[in-house]
Amino acid sequence: MTTARRTKKTIVNASNAAEIERMLRIPRRTVAAFDSPAKVRQAFSLPVTLGAPREEREALDMAFDSVGGYSAIWESLQQHAQEMGQYPITSFIGYGALQQIAQNGMIRACVQTVADDITREWIKIEGGDDTPPEAVQALEDAVNDKYHLKDLIHKAASTVGFMGGAFIFIDTGAEGADLELPLRISSLSAEMSQNMDLSFVLVDPVSVTPGDYNSGNPLKADYMTPKWWWVLGQKVHASRLIPVFDNPPPVLLRPSYNFLGIPQAQILWDYVLHWNECRIYTANLLKKVSLLVFKTDVNATLQTPGGVQTLDTHMSMFQRYRDNDSVAVCDMTDEDIVNVQTSIAGCTDIVRQSLEMIASINRTPAVKLLGISPSGFNATGDSDIRNYNDHVRTKQELYRSAIMTCIRAIEIAETGKIDPSITFEFNTLGVDSDTAKAANAQTRANTLASIFDRQIISPEEMRAAVKSDPDMGLGFIADDMPETGAEQDFQTDEPENPAAEMMVNAPAPAAGKNDAEAE
Repeated sequence: MTTARRTKKTIVNASNAAEIERMLRIPRRTVAAFDSPAKVRQAFSLPVTLGAPREEREALDMAFDSVGGYSAIWESLQQHAQEMGQYPITSFIGYGALQQIAQNGMIRACVQTVADDITREWIKIEGGDDTPPEAVQALEDAVNDKYHLKDLIHKAASTVGFMGGAFIFIDTGAEGADLELPLRISSLSAEMSQNMDLSFVLVDPVSVTPGDYNSGNPLKADYMTPKWWWVLGQKVHASRLIPVFDNPPPVLLRPSYNFLGIPQAQILWDYVLHWNECRIYTANLLKKVSLLVFKTDVNATLQTPGGVQTLDTHMSMFQRYRDNDSVAVCDMTDEDIVNVQTSIAGCTDIVRQSLEMIASINRTPAVKLLGISPSGFNATGDSDIRNYNDHVRTKQELYRSAIMTCIRAIEIAETGKIDPSITFEFNTLGVDSDTAKAANAQTRANTLASIFDRQIISPEEMRAAVKSDPDMGLGFIADDMPETGAEQDFQTDEPENPAAEMMVNAPAPAAGKNDAEAE
């Protein structure tokens, strides 16, 4: 019977060998994280917000689960665990955690630096050929001075960096059930007209929860796009809320990120934690860089009545007189003093490298993010700033659609109609200095003169090119060439012999005087 039991046990172990090998290969934290679809659903479900009741969120989660959303995530993670031995378990950390992270100084520096530069130079509104310049100027004044669109977009960019997204609510005065109706930004809309009470409100995503959305038919344009939103229990049609976000997540993760983007603060948080640990450990190491060890008979001190107090008095006196000019005295047989030095070489390099990693993940030059160029960093030159400005320009384009929608609404409120030819452009970042502009203008002038001398362009074309160049500052000249008389000489070359030229142009002497001189 003993032999049979041993054989059976051996067979059972052999059948479970593959499972045991898999469990040993996969980290325990990975196995415990998503061992069932229920835990996957808990981690990747809609975030907890103030927008809608809990029942509404659970109904939306069930709708996404009914099409196999959470099962697909769980099965793909299990497959990755089988093949690779582990898998990422990152997901949306929640608005509560993001509200706490937003208070971190390094996170704020990273997010606010980019948000400030997105709206630093702002925009320039441009009209078509038939648009009066005064109409364009009036619209630009209304955008900046009356509706404060620049401040709104700046706040939106900051909220996007901290929370992953934000909403711009177009407030037309509608309330209650009217907010559930679509908003049509057109001069034919009954809700929008000239001199209407129009404003724009930035809504934090913690107050918004998506309503119905298409999660079953990816062939439709509204796939994974909410048709309306809950805003603190109030249903609002999607056309009244303009979502702005960055770092869009993959399709399966859109519900868990509230159909917005991955917060930049969440992306940076891991790198900021590592940098903070390096900074704290290096600071603590400075306290222990020099450790003075006093060797004595500890057993005798503990066994002697009052020995501990005597040792404390001894140590206090030693600390009081300890400096570079003092002399340490101890018993030559029962005591000894040893100074232990701890090397801190390389610690500062580790802290700098971890800080440099934060700047690289945020795609911000060190001199821009920190305000200084710390020693040990690579030199931050003009090329780094140009690359950063290109990155900011890319971020600005994320807000183009939202800004254009707001401008269209402002046009109706101010003029009662929409001019389709009106657009805008973001002003250039990193404008050259006056010296650089003058050098560029001189170079262009020399180029125009060279091609004019070769008769490639006409004087009229050269004049038009000079007038249209903003760096030359000659936009005030007229379009037509100046009128010139036939007798006017435009030769600018100086004579080879100035003295001879003066003699040729000198007046003729009187006849009588010349005769007298001749005699």
